[in-house]
Amino acid sequence: MPERAPSPPEGTPLAALEVALAKADRVRGRHHVPGAHGAGRTRGDVRIEAKADTSSDRATGARPATVCLISLYLSESLAVRQLCASLKAHGHRCSLIFFKEFRWEVFRPVTAREEELLLALLGELKPDLVGISLTSSLVADLAYDLADKVRDRTTAKVIVGGAHPSVSPEEALEHADFVCRGEGEDAIIEVADAIANGRAFDQIANIWTRHNGEVVHNDVRPLEANLDLLPFVAFGDPDSYRIEDDRLDRLDPATQIPLYHTTASRMACPFNCTFCGGPWLRRVLYAGKGQPRRYRSVGHILGEIKQARERHPGIQQVQFWDEVFAVRAPEGWLDEFCERFPREIGLPFGIWSHPGLLIEPTIEKLKRAGLKKVVMGVESGSQHVRREVLNRKETDAAILRSADILKRHGVEVGYDFIVDIPWLTEENLRGTFTLIMQLPEPFEVGIHSLSFLPGTAITERALAEGKISKEQVSRANQPLPERFESHLWKSGLSIRDRSSAFWHSMIYLASVPLVPKPLLWRAYRWSALFKLFPGPVMIAAEAARMKGETGEVKLWEALDAVHPRLAGFLARHPRLGAVANRVVRKVGRWGYRLVER
Repeated sequence: MPERAPSPPEGTPLAALEVALAKADRVRGRHHVPGAHGAGRTRGDVRIEAKADTSSDRATGARPATVCLISLYLSESLAVRQLCASLKAHGHRCSLIFFKEFRWEVFRPVTAREEELLLALLGELKPDLVGISLTSSLVADLAYDLADKVRDRTTAKVIVGGAHPSVSPEEALEHADFVCRGEGEDAIIEVADAIANGRAFDQIANIWTRHNGEVVHNDVRPLEANLDLLPFVAFGDPDSYRIEDDRLDRLDPATQIPLYHTTASRMACPFNCTFCGGPWLRRVLYAGKGQPRRYRSVGHILGEIKQARERHPGIQQVQFWDEVFAVRAPEGWLDEFCERFPREIGLPFGIWSHPGLLIEPTIEKLKRAGLKKVVMGVESGSQHVRREVLNRKETDAAILRSADILKRHGVEVGYDFIVDIPWLTEENLRGTFTLIMQLPEPFEVGIHSLSFLPGTAITERALAEGKISKEQVSRANQPLPERFESHLWKSGLSIRDRSSAFWHSMIYLASVPLVPKPLLWRAYRWSALFKLFPGPVMIAAEAARMKGETGEVKLWEALDAVHPRLAGFLARHPRLGAVANRVVRKVGRWGYRLVER
């Protein structure tokens, strides 16, 4: 029987593993994971306390399989948490490894030490199967690199799953023993069963693999209609690890924050946005396999949240991940939710919604139930771009009407926009600026870059029209940090692309409550000039970003970020720098006086 995972105290760094890795820096080939102080077994120079085995053997009498599931840059991943819970419910052993966190504004790439920590941990856990979740195509090459190293350095078989492998299974199978397409709860259980019982893998639905040198393409199974049959997602599981900042800790990072993530439905969004992978899942992968739109019962959702609060009393808010909350829910579902949630849970919650579906009676019900915040994807401020490029039918009037409803009912709101759509670029950017300027305050704005995901309609169109190359699909031609940073407002911000630099900066300034709107409207009227000389607007945007982060206006740091050569020159010539400082301040005061007239 495989060795169980070690049990150091929850929430503490695995210090002995750090010591062992330091030795491994000098003598390669031996990796150790420590345990808590006290009795335990010894391997090499590190004392390891074995964890009590609380899982029961399967009804068949076969030994359980040992599985490790890895989530990349997504500690709140519901996918790996659901898979873990399903595996444990069927008697298998499962550990969750949350490898790196995604942090807005500051991307932190994987370090060599973090990679060694992961491989050393796997060396001690000795899994039969390692699963890697690719919920984002942006991390596909990282996932494949880790999969290759896991196969080289351990005896475990590797399975990859998620949106990207579902669309590109041939590519994924080059780096894995199995590819899971679509929903994987039943599939991964059958793979684990086959490992435990020594059976073949070539007849498992949803799984692509190799058998006798040939690729086996198994079709997906019908969708599970009753989501209540699934166990609650793993949360606060003792077999959870986090690797971040060159540290390995035994804890579930989701228990370190006051926000609990969950979902009420699967594939419920009725829209067919060209940039989204949802339509492909519904229309292609699961065509004829059952109703894609499925809802959990209200009681099942509330039961999960109650259990999570017992494990983590510090939960203060719930976030529902549904693309459009309660859209086309079963009759009576929303009324039951709005009646029971405040009575049984009593926490504020946030949702995602759609401006074409947001109506006042629904918001009134949800507000009484505890609704705190709504995030809506507007994507483009240009109605023409939304219709012709993104397949979004809502009008500007509908968006502003939805914003007004949320404002009247005191609901916090965030809006998502895509700034680099490669069709009608000027119209998109100009329209986005003007629409943001009309939104009632306060609000938050998420400014994103368009990701060309495999299988989406916009990717196929862009390839056909020569807007992008195959290497640009999923940004495979960019280093990983640039792919993540491309989601920030500074995406592609370069003085060399003067028009885009101007509009990106104006959009950012419109989205933060630091610059008076009259001043922005005046800059908008002078857009022909600023598109030729966008430097002042770019510096203002960078200074506004820094003020939002630090509370201070740092003009020199902003200048250095936008014009490093100019900043360096002025630093070497302090007298000129002093003159430039006075000029900048005078121009700023003049601008404000101009606005006040």
